[in-house]
Amino acid sequence: MNPFKALSELTVLNIKHTKQSFSMAGSELKKKYSSTLFGWAWAIVRPLVFIFVYWFAMSVGIRGNKPIVMESGDKVPYIIWMIPGVIAWFVLQETLSAGVVCVRHNSHLVNKMLFPVGTIPVFSTISYFFSHILMIVISIIIFAVSKYPLTVYMLQLPFYFLLFFTFCCITATFISTLGVISRDFEQFIKAILNVFFWMSPVLWQISKVENKYIAFALKLNPFNYFVTGYRDAFLGQAWFWEHQKYTAYIVIFIIIFALFTASLHKKLAPEFADVL
Repeated sequence: MNPFKALSELTVLNIKHTKQSFSMAGSELKKKYSSTLFGWAWAIVRPLVFIFVYWFAMSVGIRGNKPIVMESGDKVPYIIWMIPGVIAWFVLQETLSAGVVCVRHNSHLVNKMLFPVGTIPVFSTISYFFSHILMIVISIIIFAVSKYPLTVYMLQLPFYFLLFFTFCCITATFISTLGVISRDFEQFIKAILNVFFWMSPVLWQISKVENKYIAFALKLNPFNYFVTGYRDAFLGQAWFWEHQKYTAYIVIFIIIFALFTASLHKKLAPEFADVL
């Protein structure tokens, strides 16, 4: 099986059905919040509650309101430093927890002969990113009214956003494919969510890890790149091209991951209807 051909076919399929994917993503959101009184408001409330609870526990309780000291030497309040990482985590959490079952939850589409099954993980990811865009806008407002206004470094946010979106689409396709074939994989993803959260620099700084080998291993986690990138954009610390080697590593990782995922999906997708 040619992985480049598989990736090309999957990419063309999703480009061809872009309009349909956005429409399906909107339907996914409506279905998700249809039975709730406040609807879309929950997409905002959950992250805000999360931010408040962890800010109180980590900053007020554990750190004693000490500011975060950036690598540049700048000091910023913990909550300001935490926000970019948290909004990135929430969309990745949705990709992992909901993405692994997105094909199963849309099994009625799999049985339709003409429906492009390869678009299900993508339109599911788009629905997660609707809420993510809303949280970015709220974060921008918070920064704008604080004494830490946004800088020219925010111009690189679209770069990190698009690369992050691509990574999440590939991840959703990979885990949803395995999630259809094995329910054990679905349970595995749920089991490691908390582990993955605490191993990612959402609430703490990798620069504080004294063992350089452990710090290097933690940086191999692609999510660290996006958390760092979001913080660089919001807090004005560095441009993405200043991390040339790290950016090159992430791009190469995404390409290899995409090739493997496309091959796996092409091989297993024909079995979806029988398994479901």
